[in-house]
Parts: sequence; C-alpha cells; structure tokens
Amino acid sequence: MFDKLKSLFTKGEADPISEEEDDLSLLDNPNFVTDPTKIINLLSEIEVSSPLCSIKIDGFTEDYSSSILGIKPEKNLIILDELVPKEGNAKLQTVKSLKLSTFHKGIHLSFGLSAIEIGSSRGIIYYKASLPRKIFYPQRRRSPRIEISSIDIAFSGVSERTGLSVNGYLFDLSRGGAGIDVPMNRARIQRGDKIKNCQMIFDDYAMDFNFSVRFVKQAAVGSSKVQIGGLFENISNKSQAKLSYFITSLERVEIRKQKA
Repeated sequence: MFDKLKSLFTKGEADPISEEEDDLSLLDNPNFVTDPTKIINLLSEIEVSSPLCSIKIDGFTEDYSSSILGIKPEKNLIILDELVPKEGNAKLQTVKSLKLSTFHKGIHLSFGLSAIEIGSSRGIIYYKASLPRKIFYPQRRRSPRIEISSIDIAFSGVSERTGLSVNGYLFDLSRGGAGIDVPMNRARIQRGDKIKNCQMIFDDYAMDFNFSVRFVKQAAVGSSKVQIGGLFENISNKSQAKLSYFITSLERVEIRKQKA
C-alpha cells in the first residue's frame, strides 16, 4: 500500500531541534543548505532511502513520526505520510506547521514546513506543503552511523492480516523502530499492517514486541527482497532499557572507531 501511495507523488530517531538549528535567518550559515537544486537533490535522496522522520508540531511538546512520500519539484511540493501516533494528525491539521528532523548519511538535518494541506488517497492521509527554502544540514557527523546489517540481528514475527510468518535481518535500528531486510514478501506485508509475536535477539537478550509497518519497498529492481520499516509496539520497560543500552554501546564503538 505504501508503494502504491508513494507512486502517486514520485516522478520515476532523530534528536530534538536545538536553538542553534532553529535560527533559520542565517542564510549564509554553512550549516544550512539554501540552494533550491541542492535542497531538491537532498530531499530526493531522503525520499528514496525512506527513513522514519521525527516530527514536532508547533505549540506541542510530543514527538511524532512520519516519512517523506515524494518530492514534486515541478510543483514545488513535498509530500509527507500521516503521523504516528495517530493523535498527532488532528493537531497538525489544526496548526498546519511542523519541524521535521532525521538523519541522512549519518548527519542530522532538519527543516520547517508551514501552510500544510491535507489529502487522502485510498483512505490513507497524506500532507503536502511547499518545499523548504532552507535545510539545517551541517556537513559533519553529530551522531555515528551504525551499520546494523553487519551484526546479523534476526527478526521473526507473524502477520496479523495474513497469518503468515515474517523473517529477516535488521538493516537499521533505533530506540523506537527498525528496518528489516526480508528475502521474500510471502506474507504480503503492506504499509499499515501489524506484525505480531515478534522477536529479535541482541546481547543474548530476546526482545518480544509487536511491529507497526510504516513502509514496504522493493530492495532493488527485479529482486524478490523487500525492506520493511516500522515502529515497535508493546515493549516492556525491561526491553526498552535493554534496547537503549544496546544502541548506546554500538554508538560508543562507532565513536571509538572514528577517533582511532
């Protein structure tokens, strides 16, 4: 479903935004991308990689998640997925402005959007707004990029909709969700599906959870392999603490590698 919706808009766990990033008036600041062509190229790269983005709605303290569905340079538009948790959608539809942040190539970036309009396709909400005039994107690493794919963390679960098993390996991991490489989508997983009775093992600890699917895309043209991204649900406090500690330990390893 994600791919079908996304095709309508295409031509072919981030940190809170700081006061430094909020100063969007410094157009000559090297930490900002202001050239329209570079902005389009940067957002197009993010759209292709489909990372989960952190959303802050003006006037509210809660964090929400979304992703970039498409970029339409000819119409000066950016298209965003609906927000998760769903309570954020009502707030955004009232305020109509937000700040989006995510990581691209290991670098934190953020930008604001205003005058946001709501749309719907096949019952799925999406948002559209004018492309940002500037993006905070310092050309240095603020957070190390963790190559989870080299660790071989296995994922298993059962599709709530089809009852078929889903098995694969993580390629991306955050404290709130993960990306999973699946050799073949036999369970016919779609955006919006829930995978239940999930488990992954790290540091000799078995973490049980449910998984809310936010995107599904083909790994490569002609390949049966798909990538599934989503959010963890029903995680125990113990598992959340274990996961946070595990991610912190990976970040420390990467920091030591960069300093070596």
